[in-house]
Amino acid sequence: MNTTRLHSRSLGILFLLPFFAYGIGTALVTSVLTEPEHLAVVAGQRTLFVGGALLLLLNSITVVGIGVLFFPILRERSLSIAVAYVCTRVMEALILIVGVVFLLCILQLGESAQGQTTPELVTLSKLLSKGNFWAYQLAMIILGAGSVVFCLSLYRSRLLPSLLPLVGAVGYGMLALGSVLELFGLPWGIFFSGPGGLFELFLGGWLIAKGFRTVTPSVAT
Repeated sequence: MNTTRLHSRSLGILFLLPFFAYGIGTALVTSVLTEPEHLAVVAGQRTLFVGGALLLLLNSITVVGIGVLFFPILRERSLSIAVAYVCTRVMEALILIVGVVFLLCILQLGESAQGQTTPELVTLSKLLSKGNFWAYQLAMIILGAGSVVFCLSLYRSRLLPSLLPLVGAVGYGMLALGSVLELFGLPWGIFFSGPGGLFELFLGGWLIAKGFRTVTPSVAT
């Protein structure tokens, strides 16, 4: 298929944008929650906290955009894989949004406390923060598992250098495994997420700089 340079560059930007949106958003929210037992701190930095939450929501919008823009490309190989990848990205986004809702509930707690922090409120705040953590890990499991087939489809399509989608398939598999380990209390997710994250960064840069190859597609299944 012939993919326009605008299409490929748009995809490249959408792969890169979540790193900045989620990274900066997480940093802003975390800076406010460094002392979660003092809920008054959260209420006093509402602008910073809400700004971080909005960046996390922007991340969810961009990942859905990736699935939508990849749909016509994957459909040339397999309609079922194209639909499955869109669903993967939508599910990832929805679960991440649930995590953001948990964070915003912490903000509401801080405003309701009015500086009178109690042990019960502290416990509830920690549970909500943990809920955001669980939502993130579940979203990464779905993303990792759903994107392995996506990468293998890219490998068969020959739209990218062969090594790149193979690295992506391994990286996404490791991402899902790392998140499963996190849910079991093993803090290894950061190490397992590296290859998948590097793949998305490199893929984004590649699509912006070079785009997809022009090939004759096989018959869709």
